[in-house]
Amino acid sequence: MKLDDQQFRNYCELSYSILQCYKDIAILNYFEMLGKDKTPFLPEVIEVVNHVTILAQKDLALTIWKIKLDNNPNANTVSKFRNKIKYELKKEGLSVSSEKKTMLDKELENDLKRMRSQFLAHIDMYRNDGRIEIHKLKKALDVICKEFNSVCNKIDDDRVHEITDSNKMEIDICMITGMSLLFKSQYSAETNK
Repeated sequence: MKLDDQQFRNYCELSYSILQCYKDIAILNYFEMLGKDKTPFLPEVIEVVNHVTILAQKDLALTIWKIKLDNNPNANTVSKFRNKIKYELKKEGLSVSSEKKTMLDKELENDLKRMRSQFLAHIDMYRNDGRIEIHKLKKALDVICKEFNSVCNKIDDDRVHEITDSNKMEIDICMITGMSLLFKSQYSAETNK
């Protein structure tokens, strides 16, 4: 089955969003490592690190919500993409295994929904202060990626590829290298004063 233009666009958006989440995780892991190393930085750099950390955390949580939990009829979620591909395959008379929608941990799902409605998309005056551990978001992302890959494996289109462990490792290396270069140049400038 070859994807039409809209289906391919949906595939590309989901693939990009999932990879973007892995980039967020790599950046957050790098900042966590910096914190453990107690690397000295200028106060202005610390402000930037804190700001980027918050942006990456918000982006990660909101993107996971968008690609998995958004219930808007027009939302491009992995589950809706899976259902659309399954429908198209049946229409073409192709055999389709009955794969079930993958589910996130219910507590995490509820936390993401609450955070999205009270904090990420809105700033409620009366809200609970919530926190979701990054490792829980990564676990959810891995579940979403697995569902996405199972759909990709059913599509006979040379433009469609699953997200592999190599892709994830490449992101880690690229993000760590880029962040290291960024902070190395800042640290070198500081020590050469």
